[in-house]
Amino acid sequence: MIQPNSSFPVFTVTDLQTANAFYAENLGFHVAFENEWYIHLVSESGVQLGFLLPDQPSQPEIFHRAYSGSGVIFSLEVDDADAAYAFAQQQALDIVLELRSEDWGQRHFCIRDPNGIYLDIVQAIAPTEEYQQDYQQ
Repeated sequence: MIQPNSSFPVFTVTDLQTANAFYAENLGFHVAFENEWYIHLVSESGVQLGFLLPDQPSQPEIFHRAYSGSGVIFSLEVDDADAAYAFAQQQALDIVLELRSEDWGQRHFCIRDPNGIYLDIVQAIAPTEEYQQDYQQ
């Protein structure tokens, strides 16, 4: 069995510096590693995130295509979704889903970053009775 001890997504995008600025200014990430074709960011809480430029000869062909903008949701859990939403509004971030509470136990909203990545900003809340049985103890 493979037993992971950490995880981080890597998005192939066309603009590393815009990604770096967006995640630093709005989400508190800082650079852990950077070269001309890859940047690795880490948040104060330890969340890691990588960005790779497309068509890098040092990378396998399967990593060459840029992110197309669909099929991925990058969720970031926060302690206070309302405060995060207020910040997103103040900063005029691209809010693509308004703040709402879901019966399955989330209060969340979604923003889109400058490279087209959807970020689901999530706070865990108590699920309704209907969904409580779905959670594993």
